[in-house]
Amino acid sequence: MIKQLSLDSAKLLKRSPKFRLGFAITLAMVFLSVVGLIASPYADEGWGLVSPEALTRQGLPPCLPFSCPSLSHLFGTDEMGRDLLSRILVGTHIALLQVVSVLLLSLFLGIFLGILAGYGNRVVEKLLTYLTELFMVMPSFIVAAAFVVVFSRGMLTVIMALVLTWWPWYAKTAYTIVRGLRELDFIVICEVMGASRAYIIFKHILPNTLPIVLVQAIGDAGSIAIEIASINFLIGTASAQSIDLPEWGMIMGYGLRYIRTYWWITIYPGIFLLILALGLVLMGDGLSEYISPVLRRRWKSWI
Repeated sequence: MIKQLSLDSAKLLKRSPKFRLGFAITLAMVFLSVVGLIASPYADEGWGLVSPEALTRQGLPPCLPFSCPSLSHLFGTDEMGRDLLSRILVGTHIALLQVVSVLLLSLFLGIFLGILAGYGNRVVEKLLTYLTELFMVMPSFIVAAAFVVVFSRGMLTVIMALVLTWWPWYAKTAYTIVRGLRELDFIVICEVMGASRAYIIFKHILPNTLPIVLVQAIGDAGSIAIEIASINFLIGTASAQSIDLPEWGMIMGYGLRYIRTYWWITIYPGIFLLILALGLVLMGDGLSEYISPVLRRRWKSWI
């Protein structure tokens, strides 16, 4: 199975220029996240600390010496004198961590409940399908706002809110696949021969469900990155003081009040977010086109 996956990945990289570009962009972001953790120019300032050197850069606009983008601070400094490039680099791994966490948790919960609904009894099926429909109509921004009020603002709160609003889509896809699989002959034969439900699920249903839902999840990664940043942007906008967590959305949200003077606080994290989302979207589109011959033919006809 691992060998086949490697062959499929090699074919995908060879045949899909869109996937190659998206993969290269995402890989570059992973590299930057490592750089941010081990070799950021001002590590303490990247994590939100105001160093003694940063205190000398604080002041009112227009730019004080070294506060604007320069050779010493390529992206300038924020309103507290902290090096913005260091904060963006440290925030890269936070952005990737949030996207991966939301995807993995949503996939696990969605596939588990989708298989349970599709291969369970009628009572479980009805209960889980109604629950899925209920969570599908819940806006993530409203859920995130409720979580911030009930718990506290932070990375874990945003992840929890997005998992609650993203898992139903994977559960519905898994449920639809399982409902079709359970009527096929090889599943019926296994049941007649007395195979346990656990054996049928892990041997036949899960291997035929996981790849399709995984493709859907990869295609959603770019949207999840934008949604995470949007929620954090609102948190940063509503904050009375600068937030130490170097999350791109929070940096942009808090920097919005300085957009006429310290414009780089909002612009540069936004550029990084745009590049990351573009890479993830290109990967998802390339993978979808590779899986679906219909999409490949459609793109070729347009070109």
